[in-house]
Formats: sequence, C-alpha cells, structure tokens
Amino acid sequence: MAYSQIKAIFLLCILCFCFPQAKGSIFDGPKYNVYVWNALPNNSPTLTVHCASKDDDIGFHDIAPTTYINWSFHASTLLKTMFFCHFWWNSNDKAFEVFNDLDTCVKDSNITARATVCQWTVKEDGFYLTDGQNVGYKYADW
Repeated sequence: MAYSQIKAIFLLCILCFCFPQAKGSIFDGPKYNVYVWNALPNNSPTLTVHCASKDDDIGFHDIAPTTYINWSFHASTLLKTMFFCHFWWNSNDKAFEVFNDLDTCVKDSNITARATVCQWTVKEDGFYLTDGQNVGYKYADW
C-alpha cells in the first residue's frame, strides 16, 4: 500500500475517533424517538417506568393516565443501540427491551416498514407497539 494511502486512512481514523459525538458524525444513524404512553384507567394506581441504555439513563418516571414520556437518540450504525424499560403498575411489573433494532424498533416486532418512531402504549392487558403511523399490535402481556 502506498504511503499516501496509509496516511489518508490514518487521518480518517483519527478524525472518526476524535469526534464521534459531533453532530453529523459518520457514526450517527437516523434519529429515533421512543414514546411510552399511559393508557391505563384514570382511577388506577400510578404507572412507574424506568428506562435506560448502556450509556443513557432516562430515569424513573411516574406517568399519569393519558400522558407520556419520550426521548430521542441517534442509533449507532456500527454499535448496537439498546434501550430497556421496567414498568410497575398495581401489583404488576414487567421489563423488556423497547429498542434494539434499527428497522423495526425491536427484533421480534410486527412492524414491517423502517420505523424511526417506537410508540409503546401501556394498557390493563399489556403493552402495545406501533411506529406512530400504523395500527399497533399487542407486544406483551403484563
């Protein structure tokens, strides 16, 4: 390999690793938005949620009925981005990954189109997922 090619590759590596968090970095994938909606009855106990990834803790939230929390992020195209949430309501608790796939929010979902919105709706009978544009489907029971 010619010296100039090695030099160019070396400089590219330095730029990539010195500025990985820069806006528009080559490591940035598309921007994703995750929503967790409380669709539980108005007179029911509080829905408590804790969501996090390896690098970001979204925190604990008490979500009132008919309200939501949301966060956005740029998923890494080179590294695997994963967010999980733990839900508590009444005597129920459930934890699962709410984002782990760049195309369908979660690997085993019924979403068929590339989704950049992952909308979770919490109901008495379980958890529903939609891409924000199409009809959602039941993903899991409590």
